[in-house]
Amino acid sequence: MPDREGFVSRHKIGYIYIKYNKNVLKYMTDNAVSSQLNREDVDNLCALPPGTVVDLQITTPTAPKRVKTAYVGMELATCMIFQIPTAAKWMVVRDLLTVGNDVVVRFVLEGDAGQVIAFRVKVLKLLAKPSGLLITSFPRRIESIGLRANKRAQPGIAVKVSCEAFPESEHVTGIIVDISNDGCRIALPLKPEWPIMIDETKIALVYSTDGKEATLNATVKNNQLESDFVYYGLKFDSDDDAVNALLAGHTLIS
Repeated sequence: MPDREGFVSRHKIGYIYIKYNKNVLKYMTDNAVSSQLNREDVDNLCALPPGTVVDLQITTPTAPKRVKTAYVGMELATCMIFQIPTAAKWMVVRDLLTVGNDVVVRFVLEGDAGQVIAFRVKVLKLLAKPSGLLITSFPRRIESIGLRANKRAQPGIAVKVSCEAFPESEHVTGIIVDISNDGCRIALPLKPEWPIMIDETKIALVYSTDGKEATLNATVKNNQLESDFVYYGLKFDSDDDAVNALLAGHTLIS
């Protein structure tokens, strides 16, 4: 988890960055500050409060490295700012944040619609003083996946979940909120009749594509309870062709 020291002192900075009015948003939309961002995208970014824990996926020559840190603030259409502690355990992460390197940012935006938001940015500058801060470019494209049925935008990938832990009479459904070649993260509604799946549980994910059902086998690697959902980290057991077929129809800035 990120070091929360200094969040209070930086809250005012973050507030200044995200404070806006209708004229600012209208200017951004009408003048195409970011060619692919619409009004809803801008609203989602401005709804992210300073101090929110976000997931950073940092590009490396081998496998991407993912860490959790805190959002500090932004300057509309110019840059985003995140906390990168100067503690020794963060030195490896800091060494990867070279100017021009790609970073994918993901976070859950709570509220009535409930969404996972993701966007790709580039490293502009890494500061060590007066505080460890990462400054990135402003996103030019944003992807979102709705977690609730009444979300009007893209609903994500709906899946049926089958495993020995669930009664056969139950129709267990969830949503894939994040996916890669090796595995995915799914969100299942928190229900008393649905037990929490433990690590190493074998499951099957059934989803529809082009009107046909397809199945992916996976193993539960972790779970996390948040609000009204249980999030499961899964490792795919299916062959590459089955995974690639799913990836072809859906990405969250992978």
